[in-house]
Amino acid sequence: MPRPIAFASLAAAFLLTPLAAMAGEVECHANKEYAVAVQSDDEDAGAQFAVTALRGKKKPASCRFDADKADLVIGEPGDPLWYGDQSGKYLILTRSTGPQGDLVVYDLSTGKAVLDVPADEYEVSGNTLAFWERTGEATAENCPGFAENQANGMGSAVVERKQLDLKSLKIDKTGEERCDATQ
Repeated sequence: MPRPIAFASLAAAFLLTPLAAMAGEVECHANKEYAVAVQSDDEDAGAQFAVTALRGKKKPASCRFDADKADLVIGEPGDPLWYGDQSGKYLILTRSTGPQGDLVVYDLSTGKAVLDVPADEYEVSGNTLAFWERTGEATAENCPGFAENQANGMGSAVVERKQLDLKSLKIDKTGEERCDATQ
C-alpha cells in the first residue's frame, strides 16, 4: 500500500501520527533484526530513533527510548524525520514539514543513509522499496495538469517511479512517470 509522506501542514502531520508519538512520547517498532524506539521532539517537528540490534533476542518487553543503551541514534533536533517502516536491516523514514518531503533509508548495520531523495510516496514489498521520486520541474509540454495546477495556485513536478533493491541497493527505473501538483 503506498505511504504518502506529503503533509498539508505540520498540524496534519501530528493528526496522522499515532497518539503515542505526540510531543516527547515514545513509540516502538521491531522486526526480527532491530528494535526501534521513536521519541518525538517536544520543541520541533520530527523524532529521534534509538536503534538496538536484537542479535537473536526477542524485542524488549517495555517501550523506552534510551539513547545511552541504543546501538545507534538517528535524528537531530530540528530534523523533521518521521518513522515509516522497517525491512530487515533498513529503517525507512520520511523527512517533511510540509506538503512535499523526502524518503530516507538507513542501513542500521552501518548507521549510514543509503537513500535520501525527494519522494512523496512509497511501498515495501519483500526486498523491494518502490517510490515516486520528484525528478524535475513540470511544464505545459510534459504535464497534462500543468494549467489546472497553476490556476489553483499550485506548482507541478514530474515524478518517476523507481525501485530500490534492498539486497543490492541498486535503484532501477520502472519507466512510469506522472505529473504531480506541488505547493
